[in-house]
Amino acid sequence: MPDERFYETGPALSVHDALAVAQRIDGSARITGSADKTASRVASLNDPDISDAIVFCQRKDIADSLSRRGFAICISEPGLAGAFASGGGVIETHAARAVFSELASELHSPRVDYKGAAVLGRNVTRHPTAVIGAGAEIGDGCVLGPYAVIGPGVCLGRECVIGPHASVQYSILGERVRLLSGARLGEDGFGFSETSSGIVRVPQLGRLIVGDDVEIGANAAIDRGALDDTVIGAGTKIDNLVHIAHNVRIGKNCFIAGQVGFAGSCKLGDGVMIGGQAGFADHINIGDGARVAAQAGLIGDMPAGESWGGTPAMPQRKWLRATAWAARQSRRNTGKK
Repeated sequence: MPDERFYETGPALSVHDALAVAQRIDGSARITGSADKTASRVASLNDPDISDAIVFCQRKDIADSLSRRGFAICISEPGLAGAFASGGGVIETHAARAVFSELASELHSPRVDYKGAAVLGRNVTRHPTAVIGAGAEIGDGCVLGPYAVIGPGVCLGRECVIGPHASVQYSILGERVRLLSGARLGEDGFGFSETSSGIVRVPQLGRLIVGDDVEIGANAAIDRGALDDTVIGAGTKIDNLVHIAHNVRIGKNCFIAGQVGFAGSCKLGDGVMIGGQAGFADHINIGDGARVAAQAGLIGDMPAGESWGGTPAMPQRKWLRATAWAARQSRRNTGKK
């Protein structure tokens, strides 16, 4: 369930309600399976209990798994219905992602009726231009710099420092978190879906969770999750101009240099070190203690404890040999020694 601190949830939807939404987008959408279920929320496939949820499926192996878990409603690509041996109602549609996005918007929306003033702890230092939203909780000893913005419902642990013009939305921060100037936390992730009538936005209904003793550099941008949370582990240090997309999970005590970019749903273990301007494709896993060279481009999983470089990235020795070979070939082709 999207966090009630940040999101409102509307009335439950039946399978026929969901079909009506689907047919507005794709007139060929149809129901298979049970038609008597209702769903009170949307959920990711990582949720341990989806019995009351709308979920989304594009692959047969996921459909096989879902049929054993049970669900209320599944929005499925055509041709997968036969894989659902049991479970709830299945809506087949050629616009599955767009339909799921529309249903998520029907059920959940950003909260607008925050009740109660913000709660400030002891010895909070707040610049007169700093903005604190309704329902926010500011821990003891926090410092809010000029034009800092703390959004509604946000929680800051003790002794956090929020630098000038930094903003925090849809987030829960641990203790002693430090944001440098212009950092942007908890904004919308880059989620869109194509339909026959144009591009529609995929609702971003997760949070950003930041552990204790994290530092985030100037003008870094960390998106909140789409359904799952984006998570930054305790003790991690993030340099200026880093971008971390939705659903990324970074372990404890990682070091991430400037201008690094992570696509959605990457997972980093503990103690990972990343050089400047490295880039990471979506849904890849980086093991504990891995070392990534500057300007490396990772397009697949990386084992724990290894050092990789290059684009596409590879183990460091292989990368150095390939670089040396390329240099020799270049000298031969130009006649230079």
